[in-house]
Amino acid sequence: MTTRIRAVLITISCLLISYIVVGGLLGKNDSSAEKTYRDLGVYSEVLNRIKQDYVTEPNLRKVTDGAIRGLLEALDPYSTYLSPEEYQDYLQHPDSGPADVGLFLSKRGFATVVDVLPGSPAEKAGIKAGDLVDRIGNSAGRDLSVVQLQRVLAGAPGTTVSVTVVHDPRSEPQTVTLTRAILTYPHVITKMVDEGAGYLRVATFEKGKAAEISAKFKELESKGANKIILDLRSCAGGEVQEAVDTASLFLDKGLICYLYGQRYPRQDLTAHPTGPVSKLPLVVLINQFTVGPAELIASAMLGNKRAEVVGVRSFGVGVLQKPIPVGDGSALLLSVAKYYGADGKPIHDNGVTPSVIQPASTEVATMDEETELEGPEHFGGKDDLQLQKAIEILKHSSTPAQAA
Repeated sequence: MTTRIRAVLITISCLLISYIVVGGLLGKNDSSAEKTYRDLGVYSEVLNRIKQDYVTEPNLRKVTDGAIRGLLEALDPYSTYLSPEEYQDYLQHPDSGPADVGLFLSKRGFATVVDVLPGSPAEKAGIKAGDLVDRIGNSAGRDLSVVQLQRVLAGAPGTTVSVTVVHDPRSEPQTVTLTRAILTYPHVITKMVDEGAGYLRVATFEKGKAAEISAKFKELESKGANKIILDLRSCAGGEVQEAVDTASLFLDKGLICYLYGQRYPRQDLTAHPTGPVSKLPLVVLINQFTVGPAELIASAMLGNKRAEVVGVRSFGVGVLQKPIPVGDGSALLLSVAKYYGADGKPIHDNGVTPSVIQPASTEVATMDEETELEGPEHFGGKDDLQLQKAIEILKHSSTPAQAA
């Protein structure tokens, strides 16, 4: 195949992919279709100018890949383009691993650490929530989607990966070498924090977590707990089903969340208790690094008026992705639906806003401000202002809350 024919085929493929994605997002009405064709015309002209006028003969495959990746990342940081090799690897190993370093990442311009698994290689290396990931190996963090970032970090046990992080916007990047390991997820922490107040801290919602929470809850009841604080601060990752099962420990009925997309019919996830449902007064703690399944629980408690939620607005992650093969063996990994809370608001990007705003310290801590953040090692202590606020609220709860 000549270079010219190959270039034409690449151009046509790129235009078709662009049409499918952009056209689908804009809808089918005439004005949207007209705008889609106009946008494609602009793209075609830009590509032709690159081919004709660039200082050297361009690598059109690289240009096309970059255009597609940029198009998808403009939608959200989780949608991405998989080359034929990457797509085959994804089909064979849809879950990254088997070993990892314990970082939970998202992107809002920069690749950001939203949480670090306790006891993981990343935590031992001093990486903390809020750090920016500048590079992973030879790849710049800004050039990779969240899915690609997580897959690059994962690998075989005992292998290493270099990660360059920025701890503070005013500091120089630091490179650390992390050894991938089979991750051990922390157990639920429980204790009595006040007269009759039981405390449960959950770090992640991996498979089996709802059953563990149920067992720990019963232990607290046996110790005299008649009100509960569920701490979901800096809780990231896990399974949506575990979040639904956990919410069902406190709701006998009601909508927990729902999935909906332009071409994805609404799918309701409702409470489905398999045993006794707790009616004890409940407060849920969240912070800016509460991410994913934990956000669904907090939203469900608010939407069903089951509990007060204390803290600051959560991070906001909640999309469902689907691989869509394209003609040359590559694929789009496209977000086809968002998770919506019981209040009808999308979790993604918006997060969950607490019913009681309480920063972790005397200063307001948000993702947009340069403040010292309270780490998980301080959660549950005497100086934990958010916990103290929860205790104060529960002291004024004279009757168990009822599920809506």
